Amino acid sequence: MDESLIDRKANGSFIEIQGMGSQSATHAGSPEDYTIETLRILTFDINTQDCISNIRYNTSEGDIIRHPVIAGKYDFVFLANEPDDNIIESRLDGISKYADLNSIAYPERFFTSDRIIPMIQEINNVTILPENQGAKLSDGTSVSLLQLKLDRLGVRFDAVLVAVEAEADFDNYFEGITFSGVPDLVPLTAHYNGPSVNHSVTRKFSRDTKYIADTTTSVTGATWAKRVSRVILPANELETKDDEMQAVTFTINMKEKYSPSAKLKISSSPVNYSLPINTKLDLTGIIRESLDVNIEASEWGSTDNEWDIAGNRILNVSETDVRITDFNGARISFWSNMPVVRVENTVRNVGSGEELDANTIFNALSTQSWSPNKDERFLYNPATGAGYMDILLDRPNTIGETTYEVRLTAADSYSLNADSVLEMKNPLTRTILVHVKQEGKRADFVVNSEKSQWSHPYIGAFFADNETGERVISGNRYSYWNTWKATVPEEYRDFIIISSTPSFDPTIGTDSPGDAEDYPVIPNAYKEENGYEVTGKSRIYFRIGLKKENTTGVPRYGAVEVTYVDSGNDVKTRLYVRQGGEADYLMRSGSSGSGYGAKFSPYNLTAKVFRDNPETKQPWININKNDLANSIAFVKYPTQAGAHFQWGLPVSNPELALRAYYPVNRSSVPPWIIDGWSISYISSPPLWSPKEGTKFEDYYEICPESYRRPTDGPVDRIAVNSNTYADQVNQSDWRMSLFQEPMQGDGSSYTSTMPYDVNMRTVLYSSKILENVKYGYYADGFFDRRPIKTGTMLNGSSRETGLTTIAYNGVSLYNANAAFGGTLLFNPETNASVFFPAAGRRWHQDGSLEYAGETGYYWSSSVAPGWTNIVMVENVPRETGTPFGNIWSMELNYASPAPKSMSAHFGYSIRCVRK
Repeated sequence: MDESLIDRKANGSFIEIQGMGSQSATHAGSPEDYTIETLRILTFDINTQDCISNIRYNTSEGDIIRHPVIAGKYDFVFLANEPDDNIIESRLDGISKYADLNSIAYPERFFTSDRIIPMIQEINNVTILPENQGAKLSDGTSVSLLQLKLDRLGVRFDAVLVAVEAEADFDNYFEGITFSGVPDLVPLTAHYNGPSVNHSVTRKFSRDTKYIADTTTSVTGATWAKRVSRVILPANELETKDDEMQAVTFTINMKEKYSPSAKLKISSSPVNYSLPINTKLDLTGIIRESLDVNIEASEWGSTDNEWDIAGNRILNVSETDVRITDFNGARISFWSNMPVVRVENTVRNVGSGEELDANTIFNALSTQSWSPNKDERFLYNPATGAGYMDILLDRPNTIGETTYEVRLTAADSYSLNADSVLEMKNPLTRTILVHVKQEGKRADFVVNSEKSQWSHPYIGAFFADNETGERVISGNRYSYWNTWKATVPEEYRDFIIISSTPSFDPTIGTDSPGDAEDYPVIPNAYKEENGYEVTGKSRIYFRIGLKKENTTGVPRYGAVEVTYVDSGNDVKTRLYVRQGGEADYLMRSGSSGSGYGAKFSPYNLTAKVFRDNPETKQPWININKNDLANSIAFVKYPTQAGAHFQWGLPVSNPELALRAYYPVNRSSVPPWIIDGWSISYISSPPLWSPKEGTKFEDYYEICPESYRRPTDGPVDRIAVNSNTYADQVNQSDWRMSLFQEPMQGDGSSYTSTMPYDVNMRTVLYSSKILENVKYGYYADGFFDRRPIKTGTMLNGSSRETGLTTIAYNGVSLYNANAAFGGTLLFNPETNASVFFPAAGRRWHQDGSLEYAGETGYYWSSSVAPGWTNIVMVENVPRETGTPFGNIWSMELNYASPAPKSMSAHFGYSIRCVRK
């Protein structure tokens, strides 16, 4: 029944009703929040719960309704501003019992800023007095006018968004805001039994909407600020209040950049992701790298002391339940009015109950008594009440999942008593659960040396021309008291930026991490980082980013210097940074003679099928020499192994050597031999490009257009590269382009001790550690984002004594994207660099994998002198060796990089050079 305001009596009784009463000025909202256009009054018999009357009035603010009702006891339900929807109106008109309300919910589309807000109120056990005497409430109070205090069924959201030390063009990237996970229905009662509420609605507000405007802020270091005003959302009443999956997520939309977000909640301890009816949220969001939010939740017009609002003694935290991997961190912001806040000395392993040293489990998190408000990953400013901590794993290095309980405590003071026990005065503690997931094993950060020839520190970082996002540099150290520092040299500070803030990619450290470009590197404003120097303790962890894309067409180079303390001594090393995927010179750039050099690509070669469909399990891919564009490709990242290739076979059956072999073992158990591995012996020198006769180049050159296989001496004759042929070294792409001192001779002894032709005997090259070689891990946006896992292969060193197996380490080890640490060669004068992954090789007799993750083996196009040896087999002399199919190659590691002649039957990597 729809009525206008009436002045009517029923049996001489009525009750006078007025809409919204006076509200608290503190959280009052704005005038449009109080608009009332309709009011439905439902009267229920207090005993039977039958609906006695159901009348809807048209009204406005301040109007007094005289609602007729027979004297007696009733429960009342008041519905204001019900949706203008025929189905809902019909259901409301049809209410016959109170229970009918439990099946009604309003659609989310009626809760927007440009609509009047639906409201509700229940008043139970009201006695209507006869003859205009008014009513008596359940508490015995008699009233002549029933003043309603209606609850809005929606939520009001207001925010101030602030960016601290943002990029100059930050505003150009800001596109607006988004609310996701918004409920599609708002039930009228707590006992709702209608269709399920789905958290599937997304609402976007562009930057030019009337709800977003420029503003000013007093936040230190702020360079950008926006105010969001009066966004109305449907209420989000949750049965399980700590269910993160049903929380409403607030996101700041940044074009082509990482878009920070936060889950809305009214309480952090305990966590409560509900947004109850009549809630007003006042949010302050500070954008540093993640989105730090301080949400003050209040009733829309009054105060609920169970929520996180101002009080006498405060310790509010942004999160009390976080998940991290061993590659990322969780930033938790907190607010307090206490003089001191710190993480307690121990954390609890929830599974075992064991109390463990906090700074052993998490990196530099628990502060010391002489500086309780500050450590490398913790800071609290009592003057502002704001603080943060970055929770990053430190020493634990075990695959699996563990939950720790971290205790954050605020107090009036901290001090050591006479027994050196830390005492807290008037403590207030919040507990934070940290769930840690680790899928691989991290390596120690130990710089290469004579004593540590096979260590795996990070040695550099790579960015494609259009990439600037985070590269994560990490390595285990084992003492909270051992400090480290990373510095960008002055000449590269306009190019390279670093930060100690951990990655906030939630999936980094898994086999499916997020895109590094979504996580730009921004200095930690809490620590007042300047972008070119960061410090830390224990585990080395920082991120490298770049300030802009490279549009020059040639690679840019730079460096980051790292110093760490080991046994009381400073150890210094340099990480080499490269931006650009074009082939480039390294040591020399001349066209001939002693200054000769070639441009090496930074990527290994692979089959296009392996690159585009890495989950394929084919042992090899046939290469179509007549359609290389659709057969061959460079890998996407420098650390990726690519494929293994045999150098070449007799040209009578070239297709047998035109195969790209899978980079790793396709199963974790032997046998690992390749069925159909080709062995055909060549009966004359297989010259790549002779002046006359067969050119093996025509059959086996598979580098992409504009590229070729690198030389190691001349390609029109046998290359000796030593003795009277020493000048041939000047024709070697490998030796001249990459090494400070180009080597002479052969690292394999066979061509010097057992030459097939004594006139082409080589000098034995004695391998040694070289000054322009580094060995370890390379942060290219692929390797540094994935867990380092372990595979199993045959131990190549045991082939003559009885085969055994050995482990090898890398990332993505069971698909064709497999990537490894390896060798970086650099120019100490220009800081130019190029990286070669240690992809191992395939044994020449059966194609089994060996030395993966240890050494990189790379083909040249030059033929080496042959060798032979006479051995006795059952008293019969037998000639062994490789008289003709002996090919120059390059073996790369830290301990013994060397040019070596090897059988063309091996499976090696190919690294191409520009023609």
